[in-house]
Amino acid sequence: MKTQTAYGFQLGSHQLQKFTNHPIPTPKSNEILLKIEAAGLCLSDPHLLIAGKPMESNQPVADKFVMGHEIAGSIAEVGAGLVDHPVYKRGGRFAMQIGIACGACHACREGHDASCEESSQAYGLNEDGGFQQYLLVRNLRTLLPIPDNVSYEVAAVTTDSVLTPYHAIQKVKHLLQPTTKILVQGCGGLGLNGIQILKNYPGYIVATDTKPATEKIAREFGAHEFHLDISKSHHDPYSFDIVFDFVGAQVTFNNSDKYIKRRGKIVMVGLGQSKLFIPNYLLARREIEIIFNFGGTSAEQLECMEWVSRGLIKPKVTVVDFETLPQAILDLEHGKLTGRVAFKPNASGNKF
Repeated sequence: MKTQTAYGFQLGSHQLQKFTNHPIPTPKSNEILLKIEAAGLCLSDPHLLIAGKPMESNQPVADKFVMGHEIAGSIAEVGAGLVDHPVYKRGGRFAMQIGIACGACHACREGHDASCEESSQAYGLNEDGGFQQYLLVRNLRTLLPIPDNVSYEVAAVTTDSVLTPYHAIQKVKHLLQPTTKILVQGCGGLGLNGIQILKNYPGYIVATDTKPATEKIAREFGAHEFHLDISKSHHDPYSFDIVFDFVGAQVTFNNSDKYIKRRGKIVMVGLGQSKLFIPNYLLARREIEIIFNFGGTSAEQLECMEWVSRGLIKPKVTVVDFETLPQAILDLEHGKLTGRVAFKPNASGNKF
């Protein structure tokens, strides 16, 4: 069997592992071998390593797997049952839906496949993902066509860092009016794309982040104001209609509590901490609604690709060498990266 270089998770270790002889499988009848053209890096990657365990699943998870859940590639090989398929042809360009949904449960049938009741498997989080040269795709439902004018690296990050804020914003877009005050906490990959999406709706966007370098791009993407510390701004407590938390840490949740109006909406998007203290009585007394989010649906993913194709969203992506992935994960963990980073595992300059 042919082998490849890959990076991934090993149970018992808190560091990224390099797999130098990872097998390249041969697709069976209705399977596809995807050549990875680009794979994005997400804050969930270092979080997974820090936790030392894969994302929870209702199915058995291997002790080791290839990480990387933002994936785009081209079809390298199809199984015998797909040789004459009109869509899945060699060279076809596809991104991957992160969650591997069943398509048959009540949630999937209702269009909420991001909340599949039967499968909690996800590429790169508890199942082999994109930090390798070739990925075997068994569930063809997870393949999403890439528009011709969208690059592989942009398509890869669109599957998460565009889809996730898009999914969250859809839940409150009906509330957005010209007078709506919106606070965006966190201007990393999720937050910056969230700002780009929000600028297509009415509302006044105030962005905040602890990194001064993010101010310029946050304003370029649509923020009307930017503050390193919202408590030192001219905005009074309890003055925002909607607060988006793209960090998901206790400090940002405390700010959400402090600045949200009565009957306002706190939209949780980031997953910086696994547990948060929520002052139940104080929030209940003000009738604050907290809306949690995770990923997005396959239908929303197609909408995101269309938005990117039309130029309504322009993800900031830096392409770096695949072999620098271990250092990039550390840089991301320590807040040294701005925007999104993508790797090209099959680039000719890679040095394995």
